[in-house]
Amino acid sequence: MIGIIKSSLPDGRSLTAVEALKAAAKLGLQGLLFNSLFDVSPTLDPAELAAARAEANRLGLEISSMLGIVNPALPARSQPIVDAGGGDMQAGVERLVELAASIGIRDMFFIIGMIEDRFEADVSWQAQLDGVAELLGRCAPALRRNGSKLLLKTHEEIATSEIVALVERIGTDVLGVAFDPVNVLCRLEDPVAAARRIAPYAAQLYVDDAVMRFQENGIRRFLAPLGEGFVDWDGISPLLPDAKVWIEMHAGQFAMPVFDRDWLRHQPPVAVEEFASVLAMAAKFGTREVPWDQAAPVARLTQALLRCLS
Repeated sequence: MIGIIKSSLPDGRSLTAVEALKAAAKLGLQGLLFNSLFDVSPTLDPAELAAARAEANRLGLEISSMLGIVNPALPARSQPIVDAGGGDMQAGVERLVELAASIGIRDMFFIIGMIEDRFEADVSWQAQLDGVAELLGRCAPALRRNGSKLLLKTHEEIATSEIVALVERIGTDVLGVAFDPVNVLCRLEDPVAAARRIAPYAAQLYVDDAVMRFQENGIRRFLAPLGEGFVDWDGISPLLPDAKVWIEMHAGQFAMPVFDRDWLRHQPPVAVEEFASVLAMAAKFGTREVPWDQAAPVARLTQALLRCLS
Protein backbone atom coordinates (compact mmCIF):
# COMPACT_ATOMS: atom_id res chain seq x y z
CA MET A 1 0.00 0.00 0.00
CA ILE A 2 1.42 3.38 -1.04
CA GLY A 3 -0.46 6.48 0.06
CA ILE A 4 0.19 10.12 0.87
CA ILE A 5 -0.22 12.40 3.86
CA LYS A 6 -2.81 15.08 3.03
CA SER A 7 -0.51 18.07 3.60
CA SER A 8 1.86 16.73 0.92
CA LEU A 9 -0.77 16.97 -1.81
CA PRO A 10 -0.67 20.12 -3.97
CA ASP A 11 -2.63 22.70 -1.94
CA GLY A 12 -3.30 19.82 0.44
CA ARG A 13 -3.90 21.86 3.57
CA SER A 14 -6.75 23.78 1.92
CA LEU A 15 -8.53 20.73 0.47
CA THR A 16 -11.63 19.26 2.05
CA ALA A 17 -11.54 15.61 2.99
CA VAL A 18 -13.44 14.56 -0.13
CA GLU A 19 -11.31 16.79 -2.39
CA ALA A 20 -8.14 15.29 -0.90
CA LEU A 21 -9.39 11.76 -1.39
CA LYS A 22 -10.14 12.46 -5.04
CA ALA A 23 -6.72 14.09 -5.50
CA ALA A 24 -4.94 11.06 -4.01
CA ALA A 25 -6.88 8.69 -6.24
CA LYS A 26 -6.13 10.80 -9.31
CA LEU A 27 -2.40 10.49 -8.57
CA GLY A 28 -2.71 6.71 -8.66
CA LEU A 29 -2.18 6.27 -4.91
CA GLN A 30 -3.83 3.68 -2.71
CA GLY A 31 -4.39 5.68 0.46
CA LEU A 32 -4.68 9.04 2.18
CA LEU A 33 -3.50 9.90 5.67
CA PHE A 34 -5.23 12.91 7.20
CA ASN A 35 -3.17 15.31 9.31
CA SER A 36 -5.81 14.92 12.03
CA LEU A 37 -9.42 13.85 12.41
CA PHE A 38 -10.21 17.58 12.49
CA ASP A 39 -8.97 17.55 8.89
CA VAL A 40 -11.86 15.20 8.10
CA SER A 41 -14.46 17.06 10.16
CA PRO A 42 -13.53 20.25 12.05
CA THR A 43 -16.36 19.53 14.51
CA LEU A 44 -15.74 15.76 14.63
CA ASP A 45 -19.24 15.27 13.27
CA PRO A 46 -19.89 11.52 12.91
CA ALA A 47 -21.88 12.07 9.72
CA GLU A 48 -19.00 13.97 8.08
CA LEU A 49 -16.54 11.31 9.19
CA ALA A 50 -18.77 8.58 7.75
CA ALA A 51 -19.11 10.50 4.48
CA ALA A 52 -15.32 10.60 4.11
CA ARG A 53 -15.16 6.87 4.80
CA ALA A 54 -17.82 6.24 2.15
CA GLU A 55 -15.92 8.32 -0.42
CA ALA A 56 -12.70 6.45 0.38
CA ASN A 57 -14.53 3.17 -0.14
CA ARG A 58 -15.93 4.40 -3.45
CA LEU A 59 -12.43 5.32 -4.63
CA GLY A 60 -10.84 2.15 -3.26
CA LEU A 61 -8.55 4.04 -0.88
CA GLU A 62 -7.25 3.16 2.55
CA ILE A 63 -7.40 5.98 5.08
CA SER A 64 -5.55 6.80 8.26
CA SER A 65 -4.97 9.85 10.43
CA MET A 66 -2.56 11.52 12.78
CA LEU A 67 -3.81 11.67 16.37
CA GLY A 68 -1.80 14.81 17.17
CA ILE A 69 0.84 15.77 19.71
CA VAL A 70 0.46 13.73 22.88
CA ASN A 71 2.41 15.21 25.79
CA PRO A 72 0.75 15.55 29.23
CA ALA A 73 3.80 17.39 30.56
CA LEU A 74 3.32 20.16 27.99
CA PRO A 75 -0.48 20.23 27.60
CA ALA A 76 -0.47 23.34 25.41
CA ARG A 77 1.14 21.21 22.71
CA SER A 78 -1.86 18.87 22.88
CA GLN A 79 -4.62 21.48 23.03
CA PRO A 80 -6.81 20.03 20.25
CA ILE A 81 -6.80 16.65 22.01
CA VAL A 82 -7.54 18.28 25.37
CA ASP A 83 -10.42 20.21 23.81
CA ALA A 84 -11.79 17.04 22.21
CA GLY A 85 -11.96 15.56 25.71
CA GLY A 86 -13.69 18.53 27.29
CA GLY A 87 -10.52 19.60 29.05
CA ASP A 88 -9.18 16.11 29.79
CA MET A 89 -6.36 14.71 27.64
CA GLN A 90 -7.12 11.07 28.34
CA ALA A 91 -10.76 11.59 27.44
CA GLY A 92 -9.66 13.37 24.28
CA VAL A 93 -7.35 10.56 23.19
CA GLU A 94 -10.04 7.98 23.87
CA ARG A 95 -12.73 9.96 22.03
CA LEU A 96 -10.53 10.43 18.96
CA VAL A 97 -9.52 6.76 18.97
CA GLU A 98 -13.17 5.71 19.13
CA LEU A 99 -14.23 8.10 16.36
CA ALA A 100 -11.37 6.92 14.16
CA ALA A 101 -12.25 3.28 14.77
CA SER A 102 -15.85 4.01 13.78
CA ILE A 103 -14.63 4.77 10.25
CA GLY A 104 -12.08 1.97 10.12
CA ILE A 105 -8.95 3.86 11.21
CA ARG A 106 -7.12 1.81 13.82
CA ASP A 107 -3.52 2.90 13.26
CA MET A 108 -3.26 6.58 14.23
CA PHE A 109 0.25 7.99 14.61
CA PHE A 110 1.31 10.67 17.05
CA ILE A 111 4.38 12.66 18.08
CA ILE A 112 5.49 13.87 21.51
CA GLY A 113 6.59 17.38 20.62
CA MET A 114 9.03 19.54 18.71
CA ILE A 115 12.80 19.47 18.63
CA GLU A 116 13.10 22.32 21.15
CA ASP A 117 11.03 20.39 23.70
CA ARG A 118 13.94 18.03 24.21
CA PHE A 119 16.31 20.82 25.20
CA GLU A 120 14.41 23.95 26.22
CA ALA A 121 11.18 22.92 27.92
CA ASP A 122 10.66 23.67 31.61
CA VAL A 123 9.90 19.97 32.10
CA SER A 124 12.77 17.52 31.57
CA TRP A 125 12.69 15.30 28.51
CA GLN A 126 12.60 12.18 30.66
CA ALA A 127 9.62 13.53 32.58
CA GLN A 128 7.87 14.13 29.25
CA LEU A 129 8.52 10.53 28.18
CA ASP A 130 7.28 9.23 31.53
CA GLY A 131 4.13 11.33 31.24
CA VAL A 132 3.38 9.91 27.82
CA ALA A 133 3.92 6.37 29.06
CA GLU A 134 1.62 6.91 32.02
CA LEU A 135 -1.13 8.42 29.87
CA LEU A 136 -0.98 5.69 27.25
CA GLY A 137 -1.11 3.09 29.97
CA ARG A 138 -4.41 4.57 31.12
CA CYS A 139 -5.68 4.69 27.52
CA ALA A 140 -4.70 1.07 26.83
CA PRO A 141 -8.11 -0.44 27.74
CA ALA A 142 -9.88 1.90 25.29
CA LEU A 143 -7.37 1.08 22.57
CA ARG A 144 -7.86 -2.65 23.09
CA ARG A 145 -11.62 -2.25 23.19
CA ASN A 146 -11.57 -0.55 19.77
CA GLY A 147 -9.00 -2.91 18.28
CA SER A 148 -6.73 0.09 17.77
CA LYS A 149 -3.01 0.74 18.04
CA LEU A 150 -1.25 4.08 18.32
CA LEU A 151 2.00 4.53 16.43
CA LEU A 152 4.76 6.75 17.83
CA LYS A 153 6.51 8.47 14.93
CA THR A 154 10.26 8.86 14.72
CA HIS A 155 10.34 12.64 14.95
CA GLU A 156 13.15 15.17 15.28
CA GLU A 157 13.09 15.27 19.08
CA ILE A 158 13.15 11.55 19.93
CA ALA A 159 15.69 8.76 19.51
CA THR A 160 14.67 5.35 18.24
CA SER A 161 16.09 3.76 21.40
CA GLU A 162 13.65 5.86 23.42
CA ILE A 163 10.76 4.85 21.17
CA VAL A 164 11.58 1.16 21.48
CA ALA A 165 11.75 1.52 25.27
CA LEU A 166 8.28 3.13 25.32
CA VAL A 167 6.80 0.43 23.08
CA GLU A 168 8.17 -2.33 25.27
CA ARG A 169 7.08 -0.52 28.43
CA ILE A 170 3.49 0.06 27.30
CA GLY A 171 2.86 -3.07 25.25
CA THR A 172 3.14 -3.93 21.58
CA ASP A 173 -0.59 -4.60 21.33
CA VAL A 174 -1.40 -0.91 21.84
CA LEU A 175 1.76 0.92 20.74
CA GLY A 176 3.84 0.55 17.60
CA VAL A 177 6.15 2.68 15.46
CA ALA A 178 5.69 4.94 12.45
CA PHE A 179 9.18 5.07 10.94
CA ASP A 180 10.29 8.30 9.27
CA PRO A 181 13.93 7.89 8.18
CA VAL A 182 14.73 11.53 7.39
CA ASN A 183 13.95 12.43 10.99
CA VAL A 184 16.37 10.03 12.69
CA LEU A 185 19.23 11.96 11.10
CA CYS A 186 18.42 14.76 13.53
CA ARG A 187 19.32 12.43 16.39
CA LEU A 188 22.56 11.42 14.62
CA GLU A 189 21.23 7.97 13.80
CA ASP A 190 21.95 6.06 10.62
CA PRO A 191 18.57 5.41 8.94
CA VAL A 192 19.27 1.75 8.11
CA ALA A 193 20.50 0.99 11.62
CA ALA A 194 17.46 2.81 13.04
CA ALA A 195 15.18 0.75 10.80
CA ARG A 196 16.68 -2.44 12.21
CA ARG A 197 15.98 -1.25 15.77
CA ILE A 198 12.34 -0.44 15.19
CA ALA A 199 11.56 -3.13 12.60
CA PRO A 200 9.74 -5.52 15.00
CA TYR A 201 7.28 -2.76 15.91
CA ALA A 202 6.93 -0.70 12.71
CA ALA A 203 3.53 -0.48 10.99
CA GLN A 204 4.10 2.62 8.85
CA LEU A 205 6.99 3.92 6.73
CA TYR A 206 7.28 7.55 5.60
CA VAL A 207 9.04 8.29 2.32
CA ASP A 208 11.20 11.36 1.65
CA ASP A 209 14.91 12.10 1.28
CA ALA A 210 17.51 14.41 2.80
CA VAL A 211 21.13 15.50 2.74
CA MET A 212 23.39 16.65 5.54
CA ARG A 213 25.40 19.84 5.03
CA PHE A 214 28.27 21.26 7.05
CA GLN A 215 27.79 24.68 8.62
CA GLU A 216 29.44 26.63 11.43
CA ASN A 217 29.85 24.40 14.51
CA GLY A 218 27.95 21.50 13.03
CA ILE A 219 25.65 20.12 10.37
CA ARG A 220 22.11 20.76 9.13
CA ARG A 221 19.49 18.55 7.52
CA PHE A 222 18.04 19.72 4.24
CA LEU A 223 15.31 17.92 2.30
CA ALA A 224 16.01 16.50 -1.15
CA PRO A 225 14.03 14.88 -3.98
CA LEU A 226 13.65 11.14 -3.48
CA GLY A 227 16.75 9.39 -4.77
CA GLU A 228 18.94 12.49 -4.67
CA GLY A 229 19.55 12.45 -0.92
CA PHE A 230 21.44 10.13 1.40
CA VAL A 231 18.66 7.92 2.78
CA ASP A 232 19.45 4.33 1.75
CA TRP A 233 15.99 3.21 0.69
CA ASP A 234 17.33 -0.02 -0.80
CA GLY A 235 18.62 -0.89 2.65
CA ILE A 236 15.49 0.20 4.55
CA SER A 237 12.59 -1.15 2.50
CA PRO A 238 13.45 -4.88 2.84
CA LEU A 239 13.57 -4.46 6.63
CA LEU A 240 9.92 -3.29 6.74
CA PRO A 241 8.15 -5.37 4.08
CA ASP A 242 4.71 -5.21 5.71
CA ALA A 243 4.66 -1.53 6.65
CA LYS A 244 2.15 0.79 4.98
CA VAL A 245 4.06 3.37 2.95
CA TRP A 246 3.11 7.03 3.18
CA ILE A 247 4.70 9.76 1.06
CA GLU A 248 5.43 12.88 3.12
CA MET A 249 7.22 15.94 1.81
CA HIS A 250 8.87 17.39 4.93
CA ALA A 251 9.71 21.05 5.37
CA GLY A 252 12.10 21.56 8.34
CA GLN A 253 15.83 22.25 8.08
CA PHE A 254 17.22 21.25 11.47
CA ALA A 255 20.67 22.16 12.78
CA MET A 256 22.82 19.86 14.90
CA PRO A 257 25.79 21.58 16.58
CA VAL A 258 27.78 18.36 16.66
CA PHE A 259 31.02 20.10 17.66
CA ASP A 260 29.44 21.68 20.76
CA ARG A 261 30.36 19.59 23.80
CA ASP A 262 27.44 20.83 25.90
CA TRP A 263 24.96 19.94 23.15
CA LEU A 264 26.51 16.50 22.78
CA ARG A 265 26.15 15.86 26.52
CA HIS A 266 22.39 16.27 26.17
CA GLN A 267 22.08 13.71 23.37
CA PRO A 268 20.81 10.16 23.88
CA PRO A 269 23.49 7.49 23.49
CA VAL A 270 24.37 7.00 19.83
CA ALA A 271 26.72 4.41 18.35
CA VAL A 272 30.02 5.82 17.11
CA GLU A 273 29.57 4.14 13.74
CA GLU A 274 26.16 5.79 13.28
CA PHE A 275 27.52 9.21 14.27
CA ALA A 276 30.31 8.63 11.76
CA SER A 277 27.79 7.64 9.08
CA VAL A 278 25.86 10.90 9.50
CA LEU A 279 29.06 12.97 9.47
CA ALA A 280 30.15 11.13 6.33
CA MET A 281 26.95 12.33 4.66
CA ALA A 282 27.87 15.90 5.54
CA ALA A 283 31.43 15.36 4.32
CA LYS A 284 30.05 14.13 1.00
CA PHE A 285 27.81 17.16 0.55
CA GLY A 286 30.25 19.65 2.07
CA THR A 287 29.21 23.29 2.27
CA ARG A 288 27.89 23.77 -1.25
CA GLU A 289 24.58 25.50 -1.81
CA VAL A 290 21.47 23.37 -1.48
CA PRO A 291 19.84 23.36 -4.95
CA TRP A 292 16.28 22.50 -3.86
CA ASP A 293 13.79 25.11 -2.66
CA GLN A 294 13.20 24.24 0.99
CA ALA A 295 10.15 26.49 1.10
CA ALA A 296 8.37 24.43 -1.58
CA PRO A 297 8.30 20.85 -0.32
CA VAL A 298 5.45 19.79 -2.63
CA ALA A 299 7.77 20.54 -5.57
CA ARG A 300 9.51 17.26 -4.72
CA LEU A 301 6.28 15.27 -5.01
CA THR A 302 6.46 14.46 -8.73
CA GLN A 303 9.79 12.70 -8.33
CA ALA A 304 8.59 10.85 -5.22
CA LEU A 305 5.54 9.60 -7.10
CA LEU A 306 7.62 8.45 -10.06
CA ARG A 307 9.95 6.47 -7.84
CA CYS A 308 7.31 5.03 -5.52
CA LEU A 309 4.79 4.04 -8.20
CA SER A 310 7.16 2.81 -10.91
